Amino acid sequence: MDNTRFISFEGIDFCGKSTQVRLLIDALHERGIHAHLLREPGGTEISEKVREILLNKSHQAMHPRAEILLYSAARAQLVHEKLLPMLASGEYIIADRFFDSTTAYQGFGRGLDLSFVNQLNHFATSGLVPHKTFLLSISPEEAARRRKSAGRANDRLESEHISFYRQIEQGYRQLAEDFSGRFITIPGAGSVENIAGEIKRQVFKIWNLE
Repeated sequence: MDNTRFISFEGIDFCGKSTQVRLLIDALHERGIHAHLLREPGGTEISEKVREILLNKSHQAMHPRAEILLYSAARAQLVHEKLLPMLASGEYIIADRFFDSTTAYQGFGRGLDLSFVNQLNHFATSGLVPHKTFLLSISPEEAARRRKSAGRANDRLESEHISFYRQIEQGYRQLAEDFSGRFITIPGAGSVENIAGEIKRQVFKIWNLE
């Protein structure tokens, strides 16, 4: 499967990832490229139902093993219902999170065995890997400040202690180092406009849209 037209975005909660994804989609539309935006968990009817379970703040008793299996179930449905058929049709796809989130959150964050996490990721995706992955990098402390000023209720994961996010951020740094050919790290503490401009420049270069 040709994955050239598949790009994912990663980062800890409140890194600005979802905002940048929407701005990129708009920039691509202006260029005449109608890329599909898919989010995780979610993106299909079944996956969105799983998302509701995962993020429900009342589900504090959820075990890490149950959590990773639910994320993987949502991902498997998204990959086989939408991602693979879209790529086979030559569509452009931007994913707001993919399996690297599971490695960072459930592997590094929850402390689950990384070998098992990698095997499960491969099983759920049938081996599909993004062509490039943009990592918006901010400190957990900056993320906490943004979370506090957001003025909305946190979901189950957003309610975790800052130490959880320190482990996740360390995991993302490790992934970016281990898969340096795929990861592109973007400092997330700058202005929204400057970050969007840099991402646009990089994506247009990757997809030969310059």
